[in-house]
Amino acid sequence: MNLFVITPEMQVMFVVGFIIFVVYIYALLKAIKWGHDSQRRDLLNDPELRNYYSRHNMPDDMDYDGHGNWGRFPDNPYEKKPKRKKGSQSRMKNYFWHEKNK
Repeated sequence: MNLFVITPEMQVMFVVGFIIFVVYIYALLKAIKWGHDSQRRDLLNDPELRNYYSRHNMPDDMDYDGHGNWGRFPDNPYEKKPKRKKGSQSRMKNYFWHEKNK
């Protein structure tokens, strides 16, 4: 006894649903590609970004490969930099300033 029988109406509904699904996925992917392309075009043509990069002596081309700009790293990242001294180094601190005014 076969309880699940696929009728011709069910086959038609499956085909129609599959066509709608394929059209939806195609439209979604096309919208995503359009969004990425328009954002890239706007980013490359933005005058504020061009002015920013020219003011800071940075290259104008954007990094789209995802690996970053390897030229900005020092040759030896493990080389220690000298520590900066905090505060004034030229005079002795007066910790008893409140006693001077009495």
